[in-house]
Amino acid sequence: MGRRRAQPPSSAEFGAALDQRLRHLGVTPAAFAERAGLSVSHVYQLLRGDRSDPRGTTLRKIAAALGVSETQLATPPLPGPSAADESSPSAEAIDRASFFALMSAFPTGVTIVSTLDELGQPRGLTCTMTCSVSADPPLLLVCIDKKSNTLPALRHSRRFVVNYLRAARVELANRFATHSPGKWTDVAWKPTRHGMPCLHADSLAYAECRVVNEIDSGDHVIVVARVEGGQPPAPGTQPLIYFRRTYATFGPGGTS
Repeated sequence: MGRRRAQPPSSAEFGAALDQRLRHLGVTPAAFAERAGLSVSHVYQLLRGDRSDPRGTTLRKIAAALGVSETQLATPPLPGPSAADESSPSAEAIDRASFFALMSAFPTGVTIVSTLDELGQPRGLTCTMTCSVSADPPLLLVCIDKKSNTLPALRHSRRFVVNYLRAARVELANRFATHSPGKWTDVAWKPTRHGMPCLHADSLAYAECRVVNEIDSGDHVIVVARVEGGQPPAPGTQPLIYFRRTYATFGPGGTS
């Protein structure tokens, strides 16, 4: 007799795991349905366990919208602090100046996150809070201030480019760190295959991304995106670095 196949998770188990992930991320079923390209009723049926466990296209859509692999879907996320815990007056926290001083001890690259608004106009901001998340699927994240005038455009287009700035682009980094409406004046850019603005003359590399998740976190929004294209740096090119609240470049003995 042949071996019995391992039974897949029941529809109820899958629904419970999906519900836990949505609660953990603070995403409503309606918002998740839009991100995953599913109907709202379909998502609610999955949550209730009224449909069989998803396979094929539906499973891939759910995994992409959550920013996880298909095999990770059955693993519940680790529990995180509740919103009440984070905002409690009694919660311990260092002062703002000390926090910034601590964070400045970690050198980072400097990027400009660029996108298009509803009128097709370029929008962008300087971002040092960029990092990879996953290789399979290829995901990265950017952290964006909720007060940024680029955030509404990014939410509209659901696509953006991470432009990794070349060394000596300090003026450009400072300009895009402001809310100035004229920050794009005389800035060279060309559209990617999806039409997003790429700062090709000022970047040593770029990543073209599609938003798959958005996580509310304090005064910022963590945007998780799938990398769908891009260009790596050419040999010999040098990046702009941000360290101890100032810009730097790689020198012969380290940074300068």
